Amino acid sequence: MISIIKSTLKLLFRNIIFWIFLIAMPVLSYVMLRIQADNIGSYDKSELEEIIEIEDPGEKAGYFGGNGKFVIKVYDASCSNLSDELLTGLTRSGMITVVRAGVPDMTAEEAYDHACFDGYNDLVGADIYLDKNFDEYVLSGDAEKALTVYILSDDERSEILENEIKMFMGQVSNALLMGGKDDVYENLEALRDALPEKETVLLGSENGRSLTNAQLDQKALVGYAFAFLTLGFVFGGALIAYSVIRERKDMVLTRVKLTYLTDSQYFAAKFICGGIVSFMFAVITSLITMAIDEGKLGMSRMGFFWMIFLLGLIFCSISLMIGILFNDVMSATVSAFILWTLSSLLSGLYFSLDAAGDAIKTMSYLMPSKWFLDAVEMLMLGDNRVYFMILCVTVAYLIVTLGLGSIGIKIGKHE
Repeated sequence: MISIIKSTLKLLFRNIIFWIFLIAMPVLSYVMLRIQADNIGSYDKSELEEIIEIEDPGEKAGYFGGNGKFVIKVYDASCSNLSDELLTGLTRSGMITVVRAGVPDMTAEEAYDHACFDGYNDLVGADIYLDKNFDEYVLSGDAEKALTVYILSDDERSEILENEIKMFMGQVSNALLMGGKDDVYENLEALRDALPEKETVLLGSENGRSLTNAQLDQKALVGYAFAFLTLGFVFGGALIAYSVIRERKDMVLTRVKLTYLTDSQYFAAKFICGGIVSFMFAVITSLITMAIDEGKLGMSRMGFFWMIFLLGLIFCSISLMIGILFNDVMSATVSAFILWTLSSLLSGLYFSLDAAGDAIKTMSYLMPSKWFLDAVEMLMLGDNRVYFMILCVTVAYLIVTLGLGSIGIKIGKHE
């Protein structure tokens, strides 16, 4: 059995592709973990209060509606501080995305033509035209001349838009009562400060766990790193499976049988090689990520190491099993790539599956990466149950892969 392990490792270490995966995947994982990115795992409060500026008034604003909010396109001919006050108030409602085009030379007739075009060609809920004399009309209380609202959809949130505009006009009237026109901006700010402060609360998921925005971003980055590492694990297992296919075709496996080595022992030897490969990946990744602060990982370094090792153990064994069952190098390679692709997509490594259907969520629990991504979340929250959970998941996958792998060797022997 030891000689089988040694010969397999010799063949593996002589393969330049193995070394490319062994070095490149941990380095790419390190690069992903070092990314300085915000709001990749959630929407932050600061994003809710941002006016999106576009230079071309013909640019489509519907592209900015990916977060499900009510998108409005504003043709701002005034470009004044008071128009900023109005649009900022709309964004603070938390339900409206404002896309503004500064058009100082646009007339009301041209704005109407744009609105007609947007109604058929852009996915916006409404268009608003702000007259170039917006400030003058607003301060005089003439809202009809100050702005024109074009409702372009049957979305009931258009009523919220109209109510927000009426509320703004009321605030301007109160600000004028508090002082003259020269003090209107200071009085608007004072009225705004007197309102109850809005607080964005992140609700917990169905499993009762909730992460902060920073932790959600960390989890997303770890998911990207896992995607690269699992690619290395999968092809590492495929290369070990290649040695089994080669030994079977060269009659080496037949000669091994003369030593009274059982099929299970032979597969166990190959599985141990997969464990060594996983350990090497875990060590190299841990050493490379030493340059990253532990707070950036969101978990302890030891926990990160064991996560990588156990995840690699599962994927190497699954890839090894698939290679043995197919008994063909090309089929094993293609199957390994398909395994990596489906596992990464369905486990939520690239994007969250919270809004996915029940069928997709059920399929995701068949993927090992899904369980390890949940384990990352538990580690970030300091839940000590994660160790028992991940151990049970690893043992369950290994029992299935070891059993099917041994059966595959027996089937190949009879053939």
